[in-house]
Amino acid sequence: MHFGLSWEQQSLKEAVQGFLGELRSARDILEGKAELADPAVWQRICMEQGWQAIAIPEEAGGFGFGQVELAVIFEELGRTLTPCPLLGVSMATAALIEAGAAAHGYLGSIAGGQRAALVTGIEPREHEGGWRLTGTDAGVVDAPGAELFVAITDAGVFALTADQVSCTELPSFDHTRVIGRVSLDLTVDRAALLGTPDPERIAARIESLIAAEATGAADACLELAVEYAKVRVQYGKAIGSFQAIQHLCADMLVHVESARSAAWYAAWAIASDAPDSRSAARVAKATASTALMHCAGASIQIHGGIGFTWEHDAHLYFKRAQATHALFGAPDAHRAAIADDLLGAL
Repeated sequence: MHFGLSWEQQSLKEAVQGFLGELRSARDILEGKAELADPAVWQRICMEQGWQAIAIPEEAGGFGFGQVELAVIFEELGRTLTPCPLLGVSMATAALIEAGAAAHGYLGSIAGGQRAALVTGIEPREHEGGWRLTGTDAGVVDAPGAELFVAITDAGVFALTADQVSCTELPSFDHTRVIGRVSLDLTVDRAALLGTPDPERIAARIESLIAAEATGAADACLELAVEYAKVRVQYGKAIGSFQAIQHLCADMLVHVESARSAAWYAAWAIASDAPDSRSAARVAKATASTALMHCAGASIQIHGGIGFTWEHDAHLYFKRAQATHALFGAPDAHRAAIADDLLGAL
């Protein structure tokens, strides 16, 4: 078995890297040189790259590729921390894909460039031939600016337009990501219910992408630390020659490679509909989140004083690590769920 990227996937990776190099950076946004939610960036992504349509089935207007190709894109987005609403759109897309044929119209709109966001924690109740939806999700990724809101409830997946929800942008600890509070209190007709997919399959798709993104960010932390260790001189020697620094970098590499293996396998398992895809996504999310936390902290330690400054990008990765740690379940929660599954099977 060849466990790695195919020639086509490697070509996609290189194309993504080249395109991201043309966009404004997280540093530009931090210094006020660019907007965090720049519509022009999303338009370029949709028109020039088509990332929003990568995993959408061809019959729904997409390119019909799989989870692995989407994970390749997210690993590079994590590496550069390029701000764009692709994660929010992809989270909503995951729910719509699992909802089935009834959601193809909405998927076609997303493939055409419509922004979407995923809402959870909404309470559904049958009401006068329709559904009453109430509740608030206080941490919706890329909610501000979304035109379509996809709500996962106990009754199934609902599609709502922006004028049907109340959305407020919230300050974010992660300066490279937009989040918002979305509140629902309305009645919709039965046509708004697109289907009743397994929420665990939706969660697996989303966790796989978050893991890929975290892997790229962790790898960037390692690269920053190694490059700095080569040029920072202390006691007449580059600090990379000191065994303590070498051990820190080696530990970071182990975390990065473990995260990458877990993330790639999870993406493959989902694309192949493997029986262990749910547990693979949990393992990937837990492993990659932990790797990013470790690498972001170790990178700051290796950089020393400069690593704590606003002028260095190390703190951007540390903040992304903190935000990613809790997004769609903390590592301990995923490990506990995996343990429950394994013990229940005995």
